[in-house]
Amino acid sequence: MRKLKTWFFSLFIIIILTISATSTVVLSKNIMKSIETCKGFSNNFYFVHVTDTHVMDDKFDNGFSKMRLRSVLENVTSFEEKPAFVVITGDLVEWGSSRSGALNYQTFLDCFYEKDNQLYADKGCSIPVYMTPGNHDYFWENNLDNYHTYVDKNHIADEDRYIIVYGDVSLFFMDSGANYLKEPYTWFHPYGDGLFDDDIAWLEEQLSTCKTTHKIVLMHHPAVNVRDDSGVMYDVIARNRMRFISLCEEYDVDLVLTGHTHCSRVFDADENLLESYPFNCSEYSTLFVQTDDCKEGVHYRNITVVDDDIWLEKCEEIKIKHPHDKSAVFIRGSTSIYKNIYLYILYWVINYSLNKTIQP
Repeated sequence: MRKLKTWFFSLFIIIILTISATSTVVLSKNIMKSIETCKGFSNNFYFVHVTDTHVMDDKFDNGFSKMRLRSVLENVTSFEEKPAFVVITGDLVEWGSSRSGALNYQTFLDCFYEKDNQLYADKGCSIPVYMTPGNHDYFWENNLDNYHTYVDKNHIADEDRYIIVYGDVSLFFMDSGANYLKEPYTWFHPYGDGLFDDDIAWLEEQLSTCKTTHKIVLMHHPAVNVRDDSGVMYDVIARNRMRFISLCEEYDVDLVLTGHTHCSRVFDADENLLESYPFNCSEYSTLFVQTDDCKEGVHYRNITVVDDDIWLEKCEEIKIKHPHDKSAVFIRGSTSIYKNIYLYILYWVINYSLNKTIQP
């Protein structure tokens, strides 16, 4: 009887240890889930930064926004020396919510190739594309439901924060949020609703344990921008701006790549506007970069890594024409507030029409 008790006790201990070991493996996988390492990397490579593509379904703009995005992708993938990957920092679509937003995302996806739940810029699926959302991806119902359904299902639990490691470079992708609307003056110059305290805590933890030489943060809204005549800085993150800048300086972040402003600008942490391209980032503290959009024009920017240096190049523009681009003229020529009113009305008209013609 004593031997039987001993046998049951030993079996119980083995089961407990097995469960503990399994739990440890699962926990480790969860910790590592947001960190993805690219295979077959080189320490000498370049990648392409694209932002603010603002794609709409062909019904809404005669296919012009899709043509813009396809043009930049076809251009950068046609180079003899291919980019290692492409990054797109938000405002993927003109609006992301509801049925019409779903149509916009489906049109956006038509510009890419997909393999094993990863988007690629080229048919051979050798140039992956990594993305983060912008404020337009929240429009107008203040959620990312369609973004998560069509673009990125992999990082919902991590609140769209993740890390890509390529060679000796770590790229930290973050969501800078929807429009910040708590103060009326921000309605005219949309601030980003982030970064929240948990975003800052996540970034600090990841930066403090990062082993690569180079670090790049990517999000939609800038942390540094020009100021108006009254000294107010618009179109930046509304929360924890100075904490974010301090973190980047403290942990030697090379670049913060953003969009949102539809301008090409480079600042240092002291708000100095820098204009001497190309920049060898090794000679500077953190550079805060705004890349021009793919809506008012078709732009992209190359970032090159050579040994221990990162080189930031100027924005390039691709000239395209579309004979049927009538609706986009008003959108591109409008100021921020009138553009948003126009899009808001258009959004509700389209969704009303869809609700009348499409059965659930």
